[in-house]
Amino acid sequence: MPSLAPCAVNRIATDAFPASQRLDQWEAYNASFLVGLRCSSYADEGLNARQSNMRLGQLAMANIDGNAHVIERTPQLVRQHPKESVFVSLVLSSGAFFYQEHSCIHLAPGDLVIYDTRHAYLFGFTHQMHQFLVDTPADWFYRNCSRAQLPGPICVSGAAGSGRVLNHAFQKLVGNAMARPEGVDQDRLQFEACDLLRTMLAGEAAGSSALRASHLLAARAHIDEHLHRHSLDASEVAAASGVSLRHLNRMLQAEGHSVTELILIRRLERAAIELRQAALGRYSIAEIAYRCGFASQAHFARRFRSHHGMTPTQMREQPGLHRATT
Repeated sequence: MPSLAPCAVNRIATDAFPASQRLDQWEAYNASFLVGLRCSSYADEGLNARQSNMRLGQLAMANIDGNAHVIERTPQLVRQHPKESVFVSLVLSSGAFFYQEHSCIHLAPGDLVIYDTRHAYLFGFTHQMHQFLVDTPADWFYRNCSRAQLPGPICVSGAAGSGRVLNHAFQKLVGNAMARPEGVDQDRLQFEACDLLRTMLAGEAAGSSALRASHLLAARAHIDEHLHRHSLDASEVAAASGVSLRHLNRMLQAEGHSVTELILIRRLERAAIELRQAALGRYSIAEIAYRCGFASQAHFARRFRSHHGMTPTQMREQPGLHRATT
C-alpha cells in the first residue's frame, strides 16, 4: 500500500486585498509558507497573483500565477529569514530572468532553474506568469540529488535536448501531485523527483539529447513496473527502451553504472521506500525483499547495507522522517 497522508493546502489570492496592501500580504504569506522575499509590481492595478502551497513528505510544492512582477531575496532577507533549501522552479508561461551569484539567466516557458536559497537572488517575470516550484531541503538535495554544491543557478532548457523530455516529466509529476494531493504516495513522489533531478544535473553536464533522455526514462519506467519479477534482466529492459543492450549500457556510462546495476539500484531504492512505509509494517523484511525482486534474503541484506549504509532492520527502525503521518 502507498504511504498516503492528509495534506493541508494553504492559499493566497491578492485580489482579496486592497491594491495598497497586496505586496505586504504577498510578502508575509511567502515568509510563512515559502521563503522570505521582497516583491515589486509595476502594473497599474498592483500585484494580481495567486499561490497554493502544500507539503508532501520531504518536498514542499507551490503553484504560482500572476501578472508581471519581480521578487528579490536580498542578503538582508537571507539573514532575517534563513532558508536551508534548494528550489526547483519551472516556468510555465511568461518570459523571465533570474540573477544569482554573478549569473543572469533568461528563461522561456518550459525552462527550469535550480538554485540554492541560502544565497541572494532576483527572479522577474515580464508578462502574465505561471510557475511550479518545488522546495527541497538542502541536506536532502545534496545527499540524494547532487553530491557537489551548486556552483550557481542551473538552467535546464526546455526548448530541446534532454531538458524538453525531463522538464515535461517534471511538470507532469508536480502537476498531478498538486491536482490530487490526497492520492499521492509521498515516498514514491520523493523518489521520482530525486530521480528526475539527478538525471537533469547529469544531462546538463553531459549535454544529453532528447532521444537519450527518452530512452533512459523508458528504461527506468520499465524497471519500476516489473522489478518485482525475479526474471527481469538487462536485455528485457533494453528491448522495452527501444535500443540494443550495448547502446543502453553506453548511455548509462555517464551515470556510472550498467543496465544490470540500474535494476539492482532501483530494487534497493524501492525496498528502502517500502521499509519506511508504516502501512507496510506488517510485512517481514524477507517479504519486502521478495516484493522488490530479491530471491535471496541474504543477498538482499548484503546489497542493501552496501548501498544504503545500514541494514534493512536499521532502515525500518529509523525515526519517521520519511513515514506517512496519520
